[in-house]
Amino acid sequence: MNEDQLLDKAVAGDVDAFAELFETYRKLVFSVAYRLVGPNDAEDIVMDTYLKAWRAIPRFTRKAKLKTWLYRITYNCAMDLLRKRQRTNKRFVQESDDLPIANYQDAAQERPGNALIKMELSSELTEALGMLDDVHKTIVIMRYSDELSYNDIAAVLGISMGTVMSRLYNAKRKLKKSMKDIANKS
Repeated sequence: MNEDQLLDKAVAGDVDAFAELFETYRKLVFSVAYRLVGPNDAEDIVMDTYLKAWRAIPRFTRKAKLKTWLYRITYNCAMDLLRKRQRTNKRFVQESDDLPIANYQDAAQERPGNALIKMELSSELTEALGMLDDVHKTIVIMRYSDELSYNDIAAVLGISMGTVMSRLYNAKRKLKKSMKDIANKS
């Protein structure tokens, strides 16, 4: 059964069809959640996304691709958790916005020298990404790690494509400067 047929059944209330659809995008949902909230909360975000998507699937209008729609729900669930955590942190501990950036490439399949260089670059890039504010960091991750189109990013974040392009340009400029600073520091 193809995605459109499964989607028709899911919209009509077929739990098995929805579960099969969700399983297709589970890795994407987990990946987004992992990068936004870290390993300890990623699986909770996946479950929250599943439940919210199941409740909302009857209203899915197909204006966006299913992948984009699920990405948006995942992003919103993660942001809700981060806002809740931020409120809690403000009450009890000093605030921290250190979000992990995962590298999912299998280094074992590469030549040892290349893997070492890649890990060092990844470490520097992760450090540079950590220097970006959440708005710019999120757009960079969506574009280059998740490989979303400008239109999909705009749909997920609820902003115009021009704003996406502008923020991405500014983020790349800031990343370039941060990478130079990190290289000079070494």
